[in-house]
Amino acid sequence: MEFRSTSRRDEQFARQTERIAAELRASGLPLYALSPAARPAVQEQFGGLETVDGTITAVHLVYPTHAPLGFWADVETARWSDERTEPADLRETLKHHVRRAGDHLSSLTWEEDSTTLLVDGHRVDARRLRAGPRWWVMRGERAGIEITVVGRDWQPEACAVETVTDPVPILNRLRDGGRAHRPGTRPDREPEPLPDQPRGEPHRALADAVLRHAADSAAWRADGGSEPELPTYWTELWQAAVLRQMQLSGRDEIQAAAAVRAMAAQLAGLFDEHEWFRTDERLRGRAVTEVLFHTTGLEPDVRSRTAQEEWWHVTAIGADPRLRAAATDRWRTAWQTWASTDR
Repeated sequence: MEFRSTSRRDEQFARQTERIAAELRASGLPLYALSPAARPAVQEQFGGLETVDGTITAVHLVYPTHAPLGFWADVETARWSDERTEPADLRETLKHHVRRAGDHLSSLTWEEDSTTLLVDGHRVDARRLRAGPRWWVMRGERAGIEITVVGRDWQPEACAVETVTDPVPILNRLRDGGRAHRPGTRPDREPEPLPDQPRGEPHRALADAVLRHAADSAAWRADGGSEPELPTYWTELWQAAVLRQMQLSGRDEIQAAAAVRAMAAQLAGLFDEHEWFRTDERLRGRAVTEVLFHTTGLEPDVRSRTAQEEWWHVTAIGADPRLRAAATDRWRTAWQTWASTDR
């Protein structure tokens, strides 16, 4: 039985590997890796890909680490679609990786200069941004392909990349090591039991947890450090809220879960989108209460009903970015009107 199970997993992995390799080949997007002669002896791993409307636009190869210090690198090969007219700002690109590693942004000094990137032996003009003594990012372009290299604890005399002719050996490494390890990854935590207090009002407890995480995430985006995590009893709390939603609404589990999911997403969106929600405790408290009343059906005809209904339109829209943006604008405007008339 174990042999058959292992064999089945191997077959599934082989099919997945071949599918990704076929998609990469069909995309026409070249894949670049650090030249072995110009880097430490760490094998690259597949770090993921980005797509727009089903088209591969970017592929990452990562040189992983299992320690908070030492060599780590990420190579992104990208060809952006018409929906993205400019590459991501170098500073934002580097800040993203610094945050994910758990380092603080406020302690870094930023310096940008011109440099050269070697692409299959050809010299390409590039821009380089350094963040303190450990971090840097470099970006160059050749034949319409954008190549971005991020490095940590590694200062090469010359940064060189070369074309990967066959991605399958790199993809096969996922079998042994899983997805590439990134700096700052923490071990899984043991789940804690759900405290007694939230059991009676799981919607309120869930809302409080969402808002704490939103505030912690905003602080993390601003300065980095340890990435915030949801409480380890989050799953149990979520299930308690869904069960309570089923009891209050008479809906089935799928519908109740959708309502709880929309509630949590709307609260996080309110925190991200509206300064008054972040800074005015009274308004925030009223808004949260109205979201809870409307979601549970205890008092659906709240003053913010228009905004609540607009949020349901946002959640019901598919992947069309234009329709979603328009619906989000209506939701944002409705809440702003609510806040302005409540002062």
